[in-house]
Amino acid sequence: MNLYHQCVFIAFSLVVFACGPTQSINPQQDQTTSLYEIDEENAVHRLSRGIKHQTVSLEDTAEINFEPYEEFISFLEENYPNFHQKTERKRIGEFSLLFKWEGSNPNLQPALLMGHYDVVPSSADTDSLWSYAPFGGEIREGFVWGRGALDDKSGIMSILEAVEYLSERDFQPERTFYIALHHDEEVGGVQGAQQVAAYLEEEGVELKFLVDEGLPIAEEILEGVEVPLAMIGVAEKGSVNIELTYRQDGGHSSMPPRSTVIGTLSRAVNRIERRPMKAHYSGLILETLEPLIPYMSFTQRLAFNNTWLFRGLIKRKLSRNIATNAALRTTAAKTIFEAGFKENVLPIEGRVIINFRVHPNDTIEDVRRYVRNRIDNEDINIRVLERARNPSPVSNTHAAPYQMLKRTIEESFDQALISPSLFVAASDSRHFHNLTSNIYRFRPIRATHDDRPRVHGIDERISIDNYMEMIQFQIRLIKNSAGKME
Repeated sequence: MNLYHQCVFIAFSLVVFACGPTQSINPQQDQTTSLYEIDEENAVHRLSRGIKHQTVSLEDTAEINFEPYEEFISFLEENYPNFHQKTERKRIGEFSLLFKWEGSNPNLQPALLMGHYDVVPSSADTDSLWSYAPFGGEIREGFVWGRGALDDKSGIMSILEAVEYLSERDFQPERTFYIALHHDEEVGGVQGAQQVAAYLEEEGVELKFLVDEGLPIAEEILEGVEVPLAMIGVAEKGSVNIELTYRQDGGHSSMPPRSTVIGTLSRAVNRIERRPMKAHYSGLILETLEPLIPYMSFTQRLAFNNTWLFRGLIKRKLSRNIATNAALRTTAAKTIFEAGFKENVLPIEGRVIINFRVHPNDTIEDVRRYVRNRIDNEDINIRVLERARNPSPVSNTHAAPYQMLKRTIEESFDQALISPSLFVAASDSRHFHNLTSNIYRFRPIRATHDDRPRVHGIDERISIDNYMEMIQFQIRLIKNSAGKME
């Protein structure tokens, strides 16, 4: 045996001994621990009726019908009377609502629970593909169906159900709670969350913590690993839209040049797709996957317990899954391609917009530089569009509010593992970093791979059982954080 083979043998031996036996959890046994007697029928019907209000956000506010917004606000006032009696309500940005539930101890920093009630539109072209009408709020097959069932009316209404429940029983928190319901999260939150944050800052409010919409309780996050993982979003990706434009002489399609506007831009897009930005298997992603390692197969544990040897293999494997790939790197989504107006006329100008979701290890400038280097064509103009933002700071997982939230999840969901994670989408929480360093993005929504396309897609729905779990969780969250946490 030569020296090379001896080294390989020793390395393999160390790897094998580093892997303990596989643990297992039967997903069928995973359930919520229910402490509170909730009126399920009425709670579910309230969510159903809330979904029927078509509070649709559009980029062009002049095209928005705000009448359903007013109707939804009135609906909340009528259906959560104790909540409204116990809190002070302020309207901000005309349609966003900020409630203050005064605590008995002014020495405790207040907390903020928040979400949004606006929803994305449902296209008339796809409405017929839904099992039930997008705004019907149908209660069928053990689910509540409709736009907002996942994003985010179930989230905000579970908070209201919890406060209503506690208010009926004269629960008095020591800590002051703010509850914010925003009306324009789907289009950036400029008139809603941004104005709410500015108001609180002007009032001199410093928050102990904030919980917003975010990551779910995911099942089958890795192939062959069925244990549910509750992921707390402690950081959020940045976002930048980069526009590529290219011009050249036009003419008749019967005499095309070797390369057209469409061909040149297509090659640029192809170069970006073929070689994405660098994957980062370090930092937060390691903390996210660590709780799952004991439940992996022997081969998986072999790799994940020995990243010094298998880091490249792990990155390649995780990059094949669109969910874990998004946690590894800055992603590029080609969302708009415009060129040409007639089938026999060569386009003079073309335009592509690529939406990059920026990993915490990267910056907007890193993305711009990557695009310029990758497309390798100085004749293509690159422009960073407005509303670009760098990734958020990472919240401290050792802070008391994080530990409180972790304990609340443990108490609520038997056998669910918990880890800090990167939120790869965007949330209104990005407007609140001046008010607290303890920002957490989490909704106790049970999600599988099949549920991913339902958010902003067809057949959005939430199970009745899961919605009741959400209410139970919100009650616990309020009670666990209502006093001192240190």
